[in-house]
Amino acid sequence: MRIGTLIRNMGPQSTPGLLKACAARAETAGLDDLWVVDHIAIPPAESEGSDGRYLDPLATLSFLAGVTSRIGLGVTVLIAPYRAPLPTAKWVASVQELAEGRLQLGLGVGWMAAEFRALGISAHAHEAAR
Repeated sequence: MRIGTLIRNMGPQSTPGLLKACAARAETAGLDDLWVVDHIAIPPAESEGSDGRYLDPLATLSFLAGVTSRIGLGVTVLIAPYRAPLPTAKWVASVQELAEGRLQLGLGVGWMAAEFRALGISAHAHEAAR
């Protein structure tokens, strides 16, 4: 069994100092993994506790890779339709290399209509690719 925790990459709690402190504490405590979430344009009214502020998950994991040495790093679900495939693959491969193989990645198709609208893409575009 692996034990991990979600580290807040959202809201006022997601400062560099607090992210570093939480990551160090989790690693020292012997946890196996740190996880972050992915939201690109969540409306403040629907983002309890974050005020609509979300750090990019891959940038956050890059930062965490630089301040940790052992703990696994992951995105709970990276929403694939929000991003162009090739630059996203490059980002993921870069984080994996900088984290020395500690990256774990969940991919999904998304669900929040407001984010799809903000990006100007159809929430059902992934269905057409089947």
